Amino acid sequence: MQDIPSTTESARAAVFLTGQRAGTFESAAERALERMREATKSTIESVGLSDVNSLALSRKLAIDKSLSWRMVRFVEEPNAFSASKHLPGVAGLRIFARAVSAAGATPGSVAQFDAALEELESVITKHAGTRSAFRALLTHCTDEPQADDRAIGFRRGAFEANAALWGIQARTRLMMAFLTVGERGAVDVGLVSGFLGLSRSRRDLSWPVARRRVLGLEGRNSGGSARPFDPSVALDAAPMLSEYSTIRGESLRPIGTEHGFWYELPEGNIGLRGAVDCVFGERLPGAGPALRDGAVEDAEVMLRVDLPVEHVLLEVFIERAIPVTGSPTVSQYSLLTGGSGENSPDRERGRIPVADQVQELGDDPRTWSTPIAPRHWEMVNDCMAWMSRKPSHFTVHRVSMQWPLMPTAVVLSTMLGRHS
Repeated sequence: MQDIPSTTESARAAVFLTGQRAGTFESAAERALERMREATKSTIESVGLSDVNSLALSRKLAIDKSLSWRMVRFVEEPNAFSASKHLPGVAGLRIFARAVSAAGATPGSVAQFDAALEELESVITKHAGTRSAFRALLTHCTDEPQADDRAIGFRRGAFEANAALWGIQARTRLMMAFLTVGERGAVDVGLVSGFLGLSRSRRDLSWPVARRRVLGLEGRNSGGSARPFDPSVALDAAPMLSEYSTIRGESLRPIGTEHGFWYELPEGNIGLRGAVDCVFGERLPGAGPALRDGAVEDAEVMLRVDLPVEHVLLEVFIERAIPVTGSPTVSQYSLLTGGSGENSPDRERGRIPVADQVQELGDDPRTWSTPIAPRHWEMVNDCMAWMSRKPSHFTVHRVSMQWPLMPTAVVLSTMLGRHS
């Protein structure tokens, strides 16, 4: 949250990149792709297939079904950039050109296809250098939903490469924030944060898995001290939720800083034998915005991703007694050139368009379960019991992502309060 000191957090959250259709590359690529689409359609029609489908095309041209399917989809997509994800490689396009010529396409349509292919190859050479670089550039040329279908392949590749290079990865990065009405009209905050399936490929690698800040050291006004969510955990211990962690808090290495403590996972086994779940939880009385008549406060919950993770699960539970204006939104910000992800005038410069949407979960807590966090409901139920709350007391908002980019920050924003 904007006014909430980050407590139990470490690696943290966000997703795919898009760009703007402006400038020389965008116009040249669009022109070449559209010409290629028109030429493809013309050659298909010239062999007598005006009502085209991939099976008929495969039989007519005696080509592989996957190649015919790609050519048909390339023609049928609504625009050039969305169609480009189906475009075969140069070898496939030349196979298609020979096949339509052998099937009786008119010389004019074949010549049109060859000229379009030559123009496309020229654009690739001039602006990208390679076909793979060309595809990467196209990913950033549209903000359509289809762009994420293409970007997810790059994100998965980035996850696998980063995991191999850095020597660490996690199955799920988890954060849950519980916003409840506190004393003196302020919002109390409960934060649960951690990793599921955190594993290493280097035995000599240690990693910070939680940060515990001491409230008041950073100029923030808080109504009380942070304390472990689980009341059985000592105030001076790592605020671990032991029921949902496969390691003990005592096994973590505390490292003192000017703002509090890092808790570090020490060196250990690699692979699945060394995989751990580590989940932490703290309560911060009065750490949220004050609820004043006629005032609306922007409350933010931020999750940072600075290690490779397969999934992100970010949830905000808002007590129904807290007035909410509008619908929660999700934003993502690049941290590639530094920054903390917290709200600042410079943060917007790093905004990344995001395809993932905020989901509002229903009233039935049984529907809150998710396979990326197998004991999710049990964890939520325990936290609510510690707060003396019930599921019916909350509205629940969720953002889930797959193979998020790193380093980035995912921010779920909610306007609390009512306009006068």
